[in-house]
Amino acid sequence: MDMRGELSHLQDRAQSLDRAVRDIDHDIDRALDSVATGQDTARILAYVRERQNTQLGFMYDLGKTEARIEDLQHRIREQEERGGETRSVEVWEREAPVAGEDHLDWLRPTLDARDTSPERDDRHPQRDGEERLLEEMHREDVEPEDHLDWWKRG
Repeated sequence: MDMRGELSHLQDRAQSLDRAVRDIDHDIDRALDSVATGQDTARILAYVRERQNTQLGFMYDLGKTEARIEDLQHRIREQEERGGETRSVEVWEREAPVAGEDHLDWLRPTLDARDTSPERDDRHPQRDGEERLLEEMHREDVEPEDHLDWWKRG
């Protein structure tokens, strides 16, 4: 089954579940109305509890079905957009001029040259800055700054 057929099937299932939930609501309302007439309350409450449990199951299934519908609609939309994007790229490729020369030829010698210098340090520059900061913080010969000097002036 293709995606559109599956989407149609899921939408029909969602409508069916929604209809079943509304029918159960109607059944529960009728049962609660019969309580006012003085009928067997225990039997009616058991019936209402059973119908509510059934309704909760249908609502859970409905939520899962609607989530699958949204996912399938999203995938169909992406597939349609991908087709349009592919056509746009094909048109652009047909109409774009083909370069007869390499515009990056000035960069080729640098790219082709191998850097074999042993003194090259692979460490990250940020790491060096952090180490320098730590060294400055732990120097013994410098007195730490007094940030509370404004308090002493007053």
